[in-house]
Amino acid sequence: MGYVSGGYYDSRVVVPSYDIKDELNYWVTRTYVNAKPKYLNPDSDKEQIIFNECCLNWDSDIYLVEGPFDHLVVHNSIPILGKKISDKLMHSLFHKASANIIILLDSDAWNDAIKHYSKLNVGKLFGRIKIVKLEEGYDIAKIHEDFGREGVINVMRNSFKLKESQL
Repeated sequence: MGYVSGGYYDSRVVVPSYDIKDELNYWVTRTYVNAKPKYLNPDSDKEQIIFNECCLNWDSDIYLVEGPFDHLVVHNSIPILGKKISDKLMHSLFHKASANIIILLDSDAWNDAIKHYSKLNVGKLFGRIKIVKLEEGYDIAKIHEDFGREGVINVMRNSFKLKESQL
């Protein structure tokens, strides 16, 4: 991580992403002075990467989170860089993940989380998808900010499987 002082990306935190070979493949910047736009990212296609795949353990539970700041507080997580799961990530989850996949999106993305749950809870992944519903106005980074590591752990413990009637 780093920050920029000056130029086009002035007053922004930079969160880099590294691929499976530990080579830089993407980065995200976010203002820390309430400038617009909030995020400035590279022109490269974010749908062609798995953010920080170099740090991911495909054999352990994987958490899908929205952004890199959520990723920083959740071990073994993948930021989907928005609310949509890319085709590349979907393919990798189906072919590489061998443990549970827990969907942990921001509170305003509950309907998106349910859609992702439905798409993932099939075939090889059936029965290994869980979801977390956050309180209104929260994302996991805000939970960490307000309640610390204990708050994050408590939220992660509250993952559950949806019933068919909830889909």
